Amino acid sequence: MLTPFYQYTLLFECHADYFECHEVLEEAWQDGNREHLGYAVLIQYAVAHYHFRRGNTAGAVKSVAALKQKLPLAKSALEPLGIDMEAFTRDLERWPLSDTLPLDEATRRQIDRLKSTFEPTSLTFDELVHKHIHRDRTPVVEERLLALEQRQKARR
Repeated sequence: MLTPFYQYTLLFECHADYFECHEVLEEAWQDGNREHLGYAVLIQYAVAHYHFRRGNTAGAVKSVAALKQKLPLAKSALEPLGIDMEAFTRDLERWPLSDTLPLDEATRRQIDRLKSTFEPTSLTFDELVHKHIHRDRTPVVEERLLALEQRQKARR
């Protein structure tokens, strides 16, 4: 089974399915009590790509600005995943953003090996671009509301 980070990376690079990248790491981030700052940064990175591809430049710029602030804080969580921090920092200065993740050499080799086993997407470009419109997120919303309710009860 793939780790959430590897699944994210393959969806990002093989399918350019930025919405699903967000979903994969959001679930892992939530399961970890929102403590993995590296996941939070990568979620925002996928969101920036999603906004940019949809023509929402303001949303993409806002996401990148937030990323730049969080990146130094997330270094200790991103490097163990295989993120090349220098390349990531440089990538955030380019426009448009890179369509490959800034990985260290060992992680890049592993991802490149996994790419050959990753199934191609059956989604059309329009479905990828507007995935948030086409997808029923009711279960995700319900789960988040339940988690919020549980956190509020725990605080009381």
